[in-house]
Amino acid sequence: AVVSTQSTGKVQKYETFVEEVLKNDLKYVLEERDKVYDEISEYSKLQTTIERLKMTAPIKSQIDVGCNFYMQAVVKDTKYICVDIGMGLHVEMTFEEALKFLAKKIDQLTVKSERMTDKSVDIKSRIKLILEALAELQGLNVKETKPRRHIFA
Repeated sequence: AVVSTQSTGKVQKYETFVEEVLKNDLKYVLEERDKVYDEISEYSKLQTTIERLKMTAPIKSQIDVGCNFYMQAVVKDTKYICVDIGMGLHVEMTFEEALKFLAKKIDQLTVKSERMTDKSVDIKSRIKLILEALAELQGLNVKETKPRRHIFA
């Protein structure tokens, strides 16, 4: 009876760890990865916009002057563009400089998203490992979802 009480306490401890720590970590990593994907999307849109702007000399646009009032605007000199480089900093660049910056930034963010994906896979595998161990401790039948292949056969 003492052994089963100890094992029940350990099972609850590990279940709590999975629910309160690992699943929250997984949720956080996935949310952060989604933010990185959003950033990549924004920078890709900017790349496309710059490619289009390179082909047109004067730019006609409508500018929001406040309270949803718009005003016609014409930009005659389109040599430079202000690019948000992060942390609230904007830098004036030529189109070519901006495109080089954007390519590097997108590559950097892609690597970051891949690291976050790897981290989420690691967390998922830890969750699965702990849940399988708990099922074994409790004497439950763990059914395999896919038949295993013997790699040495």
